[in-house]
Amino acid sequence: MRKPSRTTFDERLNYMIEAIRTKITTNEYVIGSYIPSILHLSKEYQLSINSVQKGLDVLLNEGLIERIPRVGIKVIAKQVTTLSIGYYTTLNDELDLQHLIEAFEARYPSIKINLIPLQFANYVETTEAYLKNEFVDAVAINHLNFLHFSELIEDLSHLFEVIQPNTSIYPFLNEAFTVNEQLYAQPIIFSAVVLCYNKDFFTTHQIPDPPSNWTWNEFINMLELIEEKTSSNLSFYFYPGTWNRWPIFLMQSGLNFTEVPNALSSQEILDGIDMCYQLIHRQNTFSLLLSSNDTNVEKMFLEQSVPVMMTTYYRLNQLKETSFEFEIVPLPYVNVPKTLLLPIGFAINQRSKKKELAKLFLNFLSSSEAQLHIRKHTYSIPALQQAAEWEGEELLYRPANFQMFKDITAQFGLISDLNLNFDQMQQLHNIMNRYWTGLQDKESTTNQLAQLTYSV
Repeated sequence: MRKPSRTTFDERLNYMIEAIRTKITTNEYVIGSYIPSILHLSKEYQLSINSVQKGLDVLLNEGLIERIPRVGIKVIAKQVTTLSIGYYTTLNDELDLQHLIEAFEARYPSIKINLIPLQFANYVETTEAYLKNEFVDAVAINHLNFLHFSELIEDLSHLFEVIQPNTSIYPFLNEAFTVNEQLYAQPIIFSAVVLCYNKDFFTTHQIPDPPSNWTWNEFINMLELIEEKTSSNLSFYFYPGTWNRWPIFLMQSGLNFTEVPNALSSQEILDGIDMCYQLIHRQNTFSLLLSSNDTNVEKMFLEQSVPVMMTTYYRLNQLKETSFEFEIVPLPYVNVPKTLLLPIGFAINQRSKKKELAKLFLNFLSSSEAQLHIRKHTYSIPALQQAAEWEGEELLYRPANFQMFKDITAQFGLISDLNLNFDQMQQLHNIMNRYWTGLQDKESTTNQLAQLTYSV
């Protein structure tokens, strides 16, 4: 008989643990009763005696069962265990996190979730301290923070528990959290950077809907039409200073940064930097480049002070209470269509003494139930493909083009595609800021980019 694959073994073992846990928490196995014998469980779940013992150890550590020598395995009073989860506070909107936690705790009454806020600023330093001091059992992590960790720590397995990939998750999301063929974070949601426009405004002023494939020059022509028809002083708004925006203009060069020598000083890169310069100067917001606050974008759009903005699926969650219809379209491009992929996942603390419970929580967040809830109640895109592409009766207003992410996956790029380390990225950002704000000319900018490229 052929030996089961590792994946099959893990699936059987996890299924057994989940089945017994559910029967206990739903009182099918009442407190004081005995669950079936190890031999019976071995046959029922097609596992070896040792594997069954391993699974029961998980439930034992959760305080759900106890072994009575020469008698059996008894269901005991549920001891409440606290699981500490580090998280971005934005996930309250992007995941409807509080609801998911309530659903998780209702299913597993013996587990309580303690949320610990993590700041975007100094995320790596703070989170590393939390992990090493065992303040958290698992943490939310985006690709940028994950990239920073992978640069600072030679072997991520010393910090994060290796995770078995879920094959139902979009493969490009697993790749974003994989190093040396090891997955270190479970993807939960993702977004792309897109354009969003006030559809009611466009209809009222008889402005044609934007196309799905267009250049930034064509986009500027549209803005000029808006300004001509409406006498608007600000037709488009975006915050260029965040690392979730400005790299797009470099990625749209079409260059492969791992293969092209002196890529940063090439004409294709300068074209992208110049286009960003034009867009910045059109909106007259130089001072924003030095600010870390990008919350005004959606606020101005909600107030109908600006009809077009650059945003993400995540930030669309700020528009749930809007009084007008809005729509999304892919970003215009410089040389090639490209947009930034922004995945968010959860990683398990390698030092945690509650790894199995942390895995249970991550499995729940990536389950069909939780992922479908995210799809129905938020504008974030679930990592589970079946949930992301679900179609049915909507519970909130949804742009007609919401599912366009399926058509532009070939345009997705990660910030790691630039092939620069964090110090180089910061230097690059500083160089572009000085050019965009008029502190230096194009020749000086080109020379500095060439020097930065030389050091890569």
